[in-house]
Amino acid sequence: MNKTRFYKYSGNGNDFILIKEKDFNWSQEKIEALCHRQFGIGADGVVVVGVAEGADASMRIFNSDGREAEMCGNGLRCLVHFLYDHVERKDEYRIKTMKTTFSVEQKKGKFLIEMSVADDINKYDLSLFSDFPQAFFIDTGVPHLCFLVSDAKSIDIKKVAPFYRHHSMFPNGTNVNFIEVIDEENQKAYVRTFERGVEDETFSCGTGVTACAHTLNHFLGWKDDIHIENRGGKHLVEFGEKVKFSGVETFVFQGEV
Repeated sequence: MNKTRFYKYSGNGNDFILIKEKDFNWSQEKIEALCHRQFGIGADGVVVVGVAEGADASMRIFNSDGREAEMCGNGLRCLVHFLYDHVERKDEYRIKTMKTTFSVEQKKGKFLIEMSVADDINKYDLSLFSDFPQAFFIDTGVPHLCFLVSDAKSIDIKKVAPFYRHHSMFPNGTNVNFIEVIDEENQKAYVRTFERGVEDETFSCGTGVTACAHTLNHFLGWKDDIHIENRGGKHLVEFGEKVKFSGVETFVFQGEV
């Protein structure tokens, strides 16, 4: 029986199975089974590392439901950390995704993604969501609906978020974020994210963290260093002419399947 080498990485608790494109022939059902936390390897998704002309690598991302997504910020950071660990150590990488090609800078042991995508800003009539009047929509690689709330930790996210995640307003569905400002002077916020495709709250979401930084800029004028914490730890978004996102990546283990 042929065995396939995989690597497991975590980006602030948002964990992924990494596999090289030449070895990738997994069906939707197999991805779902391997991501299962009780009966499989356990992950929020599968990152497929390929080759791309004019870039250091390509990335395909499949959520734990086995469906392919356009982009994943934490998955991209984990992919770059894999390249740094196992392929070539560089100060800058370019990674091609379904959405666009992203630049990633390695600086003092951290990988900063230039999150250049900011599409469909407030494209929809969010005034319909009267329960959360401070609402913001943006596509930062994948669609995100963001709400500013007074107490994010108290929200029953598994009960509340699916209504918005599957709302008919969003033709491809949306991720849902709840943002609580914890220190306005020092630009610190706490975020919870319900991810499309995982269909649950995740410890972290890179595109979600970036979307929340845009939300905080929109409502509160935050810029420069925006500090966002979630269940997976702390993130920094450098919000200026360019938007850069960083966190902590961890190599968990490697194996064969």
